[in-house]
Amino acid sequence: MSQAKTVFLTGASGFIALHITNQLLSRGYHVIGTVRSQSKADNIINNFKAIYPDVESKLSFEIVPDISEPTAFDSALQAHPEIQFVLHTASPFSFGLDKGLDEGYLIPATQGTKNILTAVKKYAPQVTNVVVTSSFASIMNFAAHGDSSFVHTEETWNPMEREHATDEITAYIISKKLAEKVAWEFVETEKPNFKLTTVTPPYVLGPQMFEDSLANKTLNTSAEIVNSLLSLPADYSEQVKEPLGTSVDVRDVALLHILPLENPQLAGQRLFPTQANFIGQSILNIIHKEFPELDGKVGKGQPEGAEEYAVKAGLHCDTSKTLQRTGIKAWIPLETTVKDSVAQILHYKKEHPEQA
Repeated sequence: MSQAKTVFLTGASGFIALHITNQLLSRGYHVIGTVRSQSKADNIINNFKAIYPDVESKLSFEIVPDISEPTAFDSALQAHPEIQFVLHTASPFSFGLDKGLDEGYLIPATQGTKNILTAVKKYAPQVTNVVVTSSFASIMNFAAHGDSSFVHTEETWNPMEREHATDEITAYIISKKLAEKVAWEFVETEKPNFKLTTVTPPYVLGPQMFEDSLANKTLNTSAEIVNSLLSLPADYSEQVKEPLGTSVDVRDVALLHILPLENPQLAGQRLFPTQANFIGQSILNIIHKEFPELDGKVGKGQPEGAEEYAVKAGLHCDTSKTLQRTGIKAWIPLETTVKDSVAQILHYKKEHPEQA
């Protein structure tokens, strides 16, 4: 890349966002990230120095304490007229909020998306592409579990609406759909200079970008799935049926955020990646296949029939259009994802026995 292009990345300290930053830097981009505090910015810079010694000339941060504020991104965008692309990965979501469902989930998700798009249109008219991290939650049809005749694709929309939010889980799921809808409606009605692409990943698994993230007692919601299975009692012998879902490697998700900046054909598209249907037992089987030293330390559950159950009870998906449009040959397989995740966790525990 003869002249470095600049990307504005919201939520830069997140699991997916750190992998996005790594891939952007490796491809020669400059990155301006948003984080909630200077300490987070300093930690990210220090970690990336080990990979890119000159990272401080390519990576900088703007402090945005509350992304739900209507003007959260205004000053940052105004301060950097060099920004050409915006990747919006930030989300105000976390379970266990002491708020009503509208206030805790539906309003922040939709308003947060509208805020960033409004700010880009108003203060960064030079931006050509915006990529928004959506979710498989905006695609999936709960009623289609186990129905092989219903295939989820890039064109599928979750049929649930705001009035169907009855608890935190349904409110979260519907908030992701409504937020993505807001993004597409904004482009249609406001007609900004930029082109929009959304990425709709299911459970995002894979290693942390940096091992120090493993110091947290629990990892991000998806990655904690693998971590928690390593804590199964040695004598555990029941089939681990939860969670039931479909997954994707974090490194593939990161790549899908970057390709629209380089491939004009991805503008206006929903990108949908999935590697495999799984249940907890599917992952546990991979763990014991790849790490025989864990026999007698981590329960094996009930290995037989896991894949059959995952396919029979799960949702059926076809991501061939995304593969074709992006030129990606195949998604990183679940076996590789689990192997890399567990290897990282085991290495960290060996190096930090006091936290084991």
